[in-house]
Amino acid sequence: MGKKVFKKFRKKIKSLFFFDLVKNYFGKYKKSYSENFGEDLFINFFFKDVKKGFYVDIGCNLPKNSSLTYLLYKKGWSGINVDISIRAINLNKVIRRRDTSLNVSIGNQEKIVNSYIFYDNCSMNTVDEKFKKYTQKSVNKKPEILKIQQLTLDSVLKKFKVNQINYLNIDVEGNEMNTLNGFSINKFSPDLVSIEIHDKNCPPLSNKIYKYFLDKKYSLVSIYGWTYFFSKNNNKKIHFNI
Repeated sequence: MGKKVFKKFRKKIKSLFFFDLVKNYFGKYKKSYSENFGEDLFINFFFKDVKKGFYVDIGCNLPKNSSLTYLLYKKGWSGINVDISIRAINLNKVIRRRDTSLNVSIGNQEKIVNSYIFYDNCSMNTVDEKFKKYTQKSVNKKPEILKIQQLTLDSVLKKFKVNQINYLNIDVEGNEMNTLNGFSINKFSPDLVSIEIHDKNCPPLSNKIYKYFLDKKYSLVSIYGWTYFFSKNNNKKIHFNI
């Protein structure tokens, strides 16, 4: 009986915003803070000569643990963080005060959309109906459905007077093409872009996302799991191509 009560108490504590805040703020030093494969080490190496740059992290999730941009933030960078989880954004606002953090969805038009929240700080939260069905089956849990404002990336960048992006991360669980279709990539010309491509072929030559970047004169420079990294063809910082 005592063990059951303790487990319930521990679960309750872990569900609190304050627990997440302490965990992220006072977490142990790590060489890599990314969720899976150490992608942030590649990003940090790619920008090793850039002391103060600007990133846009769409689907940022937590401010530190599982973040692809925290190493950049630590060395002086700043940027815009976007996530459909209000809890994740509130954590970013507290811990990453140089950044602008927005609780919106990013897509190809401005409207109100459904967001499907499986857990407060879940990297599989989504606005995509098809991906929602896949995740619901995978985790055996129905999501909380919340209405959220969707903006285009172009409108966000215009509002905050952004003229240049060094690094763009898009981690939006099935909403990738909608995000790209609301973004003038040739205008802002990010040096490095990371985006998830769920395709059994590698490289995914017939995939819409892959072909989009080739059409925009970007080259594939690295792959970490499902995360593909693209860079401008004329960028001399490319150290290997695939």
